[in-house]
Amino acid sequence: MDDLNLHLLLVEDQSELRRAITTMLKQMGIQMVQNVATGTEAIEALHENPVDFILCEWNTPDLSGLELLKSVRGNSITKDIPFVMLSGRGQIEDDEFAETADYDVDAHIVKPISQQRLEILMGGILEKREKLRESSVYLSRAAAYIDMGAMEEAEAEMDSAHKTSPESPHFWVESAKLFEQLGCNEKAKNCYHQATEVNAGYAKAYEGLAGILEKEGKTDEAFEMLQKSVTISPRNRERQMKIAKVLLENSDEDGARTALYQAFGEEADGAARNAQAAEFFMESGRADLAEAEYAFALEADPSNVHYYNRMGLAFRRQKKIDEAIENYRKALMVAQDDPILYYNMAIAQMESGKIDQAIASLRRALTLKPDFSQAENVLKKLRSSAELTAKNQNA
Repeated sequence: MDDLNLHLLLVEDQSELRRAITTMLKQMGIQMVQNVATGTEAIEALHENPVDFILCEWNTPDLSGLELLKSVRGNSITKDIPFVMLSGRGQIEDDEFAETADYDVDAHIVKPISQQRLEILMGGILEKREKLRESSVYLSRAAAYIDMGAMEEAEAEMDSAHKTSPESPHFWVESAKLFEQLGCNEKAKNCYHQATEVNAGYAKAYEGLAGILEKEGKTDEAFEMLQKSVTISPRNRERQMKIAKVLLENSDEDGARTALYQAFGEEADGAARNAQAAEFFMESGRADLAEAEYAFALEADPSNVHYYNRMGLAFRRQKKIDEAIENYRKALMVAQDDPILYYNMAIAQMESGKIDQAIASLRRALTLKPDFSQAENVLKKLRSSAELTAKNQNA
């Protein structure tokens, strides 16, 4: 690896280790080494200059190595940069390790690091990337043809790419996605299967297979593939939510709840986790399950006005209007000057036929927030309705 013309970004918060690794890299022939101490500084560095390779500590301050990896892979400009994760022995859990694979980390290296190990690792990654270059060019052309609507030309480029038979699960999954765009589901399935042959632990491949099987109406097989992807990488939020959706559709409420708790497991506190699960249930039309989750959230965080507001909506969707009104009254004991709470209580009071109380609540909301247009509009309608009712009674 002599005289490598690489711009390498090193992200390491320990200054002594940062200097030691920088020295190793320069002795390996890499002269352009930019080192930073935090994930935020790494993001700034990526915005300022082109970077060819990233070495990143797993547990960096303010933005973890995993979060940086996600950011790099989510940006069209930086998504193909080789990325190696540095960590201490036993520092990364198995499910965290699997999550880095979901974002196509190139490799992990465990401290202490020797120059020889680092050189062999980086050399292997760069060699593999070079072998993939030709295949990647074919895929890029295919994607361009698809955008132009030239499907036959796109398929020809795809076939040429596959003749190179690259040993990269990421390549095969990307190929499968393009074939799906072409409507070639059988070829897409073959690519997903090829990805699992290259790496049996590549969760994206099983998720892709699940998607095609679902389209084909093979729901049981699709769910089996989805479960396999979740077993490999249990921290993936999107897949856990897909699992929860299927389980809920099959009346397995406890299973759905367990999947959601796994999906939102990264939340700092249990209340936030329960609240996110509640939102999922609300969107799924299960206000009854959302009510239970918001109750748990409020038990853990009894002063959270947002939770009270959403709990009230859950009650109203179940036609539990009296419970909704009582819920808003409890909330007003926590935040007595919140105009949104008064407005939501007024809506519930309207739904229960308590028009005078609704008018009083709307007036209070407008006193607290004079430019509250929604409250003003509802109040006008209620007054007009009340005046019309009074006229009819006097007629």
